[in-house]
Amino acid sequence: MIRAMAGIDVGKGQLDVSVDQGQGRRFANTTVGVAQLVEWLSGWGEVLAICKATGGYELLVVEGLRQAGIPVHIAHPNQVRDFARAWGYQAKTDRLDAVVRSRYGRVFQPSATLAHSQDRVRLQELLGRREQLVEQRTQEKNRLSQTRRTGAGSSIERHIQWLNAEIGELEREYQGLLRENVEFNQLLELYCSVPGVGPQTAATLIAGLPELGQWDGKALASLCGLAPWSKDSGQKRGYRATRGGRTRIKRVLYLPSLAVSRSKTGLGACYHRLRERGKPGKVALVATMRKLLLQLHAVARRSTPWQPDHRPAV
Repeated sequence: MIRAMAGIDVGKGQLDVSVDQGQGRRFANTTVGVAQLVEWLSGWGEVLAICKATGGYELLVVEGLRQAGIPVHIAHPNQVRDFARAWGYQAKTDRLDAVVRSRYGRVFQPSATLAHSQDRVRLQELLGRREQLVEQRTQEKNRLSQTRRTGAGSSIERHIQWLNAEIGELEREYQGLLRENVEFNQLLELYCSVPGVGPQTAATLIAGLPELGQWDGKALASLCGLAPWSKDSGQKRGYRATRGGRTRIKRVLYLPSLAVSRSKTGLGACYHRLRERGKPGKVALVATMRKLLLQLHAVARRSTPWQPDHRPAV
């Protein structure tokens, strides 16, 4: 039984910590500071640390706490802020944020966030870097099409060539990782057996959606932002719409769904049936994305390649 809740506000250079909504302490967000934090928290007995995702600044402290055997829950930033407003915390300071996280943990008693394997973290970083460079390449190509001066154009072309080389190197590195890791290699084959899913989509799913094959199908759809949310009040039935979820996963499911929607069989037939019933194209496409996700969930859960008679798991 967890006896203490340690709320941690993570900054670029410092960590503000409050245990059970107390005054708390401040530590440096460095290896030495994290070691001091671990030593301090060890004196509280069983502790659950609560922090939120901060774009990478939390990685050092999360890894340090886990190595010391202290479980960590990484909360969604919007949920923590909404909780603070609900309790009347209008002000916002680093120390107060730590207190809010501690109270959040006491109220909700969240479970510890599962740690990813080193290979999965490496795969996430490689794919994330590739995505950044692909975006830069697109920007440079757009600039090149608008450039009339030879000198500037040559500079852009050289940069595009460098980006192409770097993207190719990253692709070779993460493809090698997928081949070397037995679990990843098996998942790659399973996901690529589903119509419309290619190696890039499969790699992104392996890195960013380890819950495939583990969670309930409806929970997965909600996690990925593909579940329609109700908006009813009294006799009014509001428009159902999707929101939130893991943006990268939604993005990689979009193109395969768009591709299969052009077919007259399988998921394409489902898409066309929805369109014939008067559903807008976007609604039908999101429904196709959700069905594709459930097909991937089914092959991961059964550990067998996709077959035409496979039905989505729910």
